Amino acid sequence: MSIRTETEETVGWIIIDRPEQKNALTTAMWDDIPRAVAKLDSDDSVRAIILRGAGDDAFAAGADIRELHQMGDDPKALADFEEKFEAAQASLEECSKPVIAAIQGPCMGGGLALALACDMRMAAVEATFAIPAARLGLGYAAPAVARLTRAVGPTHAFEILVTARRYDSLSAHRLGLINDRLPDWDVFRHAEQVATHMGRNAPLTMHAAKATITALNRQDGSLQAAEDLIMRCGSSADFAEGRKAFTERREPKFQGR
Repeated sequence: MSIRTETEETVGWIIIDRPEQKNALTTAMWDDIPRAVAKLDSDDSVRAIILRGAGDDAFAAGADIRELHQMGDDPKALADFEEKFEAAQASLEECSKPVIAAIQGPCMGGGLALALACDMRMAAVEATFAIPAARLGLGYAAPAVARLTRAVGPTHAFEILVTARRYDSLSAHRLGLINDRLPDWDVFRHAEQVATHMGRNAPLTMHAAKATITALNRQDGSLQAAEDLIMRCGSSADFAEGRKAFTERREPKFQGR
């Protein structure tokens, strides 16, 4: 298996583990990502998740081009790939827990699509970003284009897609592709610190915030479900614990109920 999970206290890790190929993603790996997300999402001890590439050389070089070449112009194979490609991204977007992409090295094509499906993106100074589909003659799936456009706006999304140029981390930060730009040695540690900090907060509130933002972005009628989650927060045991801890001047002990 080239997608693996780890847990450390309240932080779960999803690791794209194919460093010998700069973590290029095979069809089987795209298929494994939703299972990895579901495993950590169902683990009550995990409060936040970090997605990273194995090693220090790459986050993910995108889809495995050799595998795409073998598919040729077989419409069934290409449709199956597109389905798995989108399911992997949707699983990250729909996970009830915050997901942070911790990026070192190249973050290309499908790798960038995965990062954009996460809630936050933190990158090392030497990280680079590109969507080379226009150089390959490959169509970039509409849901992935939508996530890119939400992150950087339509004008910059158009530029990224049609020029297929490579962006350094400073340009990516200015465009809004990433939240933070960090020293190369610090990106994983910083992501873990942020995830641990999130783990001290009320799970229901974080879930409601994520669901609301996702629903507003999608504008597909799912806002009512997000509003229901918000109402749950107000009647939750966590809200009572938060109020009590505040008056007692102590750290709250949230249970996600």
